[in-house]
Amino acid sequence: MKTIGFIGGGNMGAAIISRACKQFKILVCEKDKKRAAFLKRKFKVVNKDLASMVNASDVIVLAVKPQDFDGVLDQIKGAISSRQVVISIAAGITSAFIEKKLGGKVRVIRTMPNMPAQVGEGITAVAKGKYAKNTDVALARKIFNCVGTTVIVQEKMIDAVTAVSGSGPAYVFYFVECLLNAAQSLGFSKDVSKDLVMATLLGSAHLLDQQKEDVASLRAKVTSKGGTTQAAMDVLMKNKVDKIFSQALKAAQKRAKQLAE
Repeated sequence: MKTIGFIGGGNMGAAIISRACKQFKILVCEKDKKRAAFLKRKFKVVNKDLASMVNASDVIVLAVKPQDFDGVLDQIKGAISSRQVVISIAAGITSAFIEKKLGGKVRVIRTMPNMPAQVGEGITAVAKGKYAKNTDVALARKIFNCVGTTVIVQEKMIDAVTAVSGSGPAYVFYFVECLLNAAQSLGFSKDVSKDLVMATLLGSAHLLDQQKEDVASLRAKVTSKGGTTQAAMDVLMKNKVDKIFSQALKAAQKRAKQLAE
């Protein structure tokens, strides 16, 4: 059984730990004592000092905030051996940056998970660093498949992944928020609005997942010419919602690139 050491046990780190602990031995280095106590109580994981955890781990997951990376990498520099794999889950931190900071031919895997990992429904993009092996990619996929599904991408696409699936849950939540407010403006109560919107959202997602037809064909089936749906779609298309989404994703991708500089 591989031992995975997590540096940091925040929301995403805890999401991965909660499910990976069934298949791997988990160690954690969490400097916040209350958070460390929570992780130990909730998932029965051992909290160790940084040096001890790194030494005892086959895989080190960097689950700290991007602004804390420099300090963490400085502390573990020289402690990473050729047998170990380093996995990053941070936006804007390249594998080349980690490789340079740690020195040597450290095996780095860069990933971009998303928030639904907290309920085991996430999707994580996995990209191989310069010195990582194919077996390291397979191991990373096994870890992140514990919290959903994985896709392999070239690292140059990670910023685009951040814009689409990393930030994507926020777009969905905003859409639902707008739909809820619109439903209430028609006279429904808050509770009834939530029932209508959530059932429609989940049902549509399941239908899209299970049907062989593409999304445009399914939309066309709902949109009868001259009907109520057509009236709504005319408003959305007149306001060029498709272009708004395109602009939004490009803005997110641009910001991800800026963070990496």
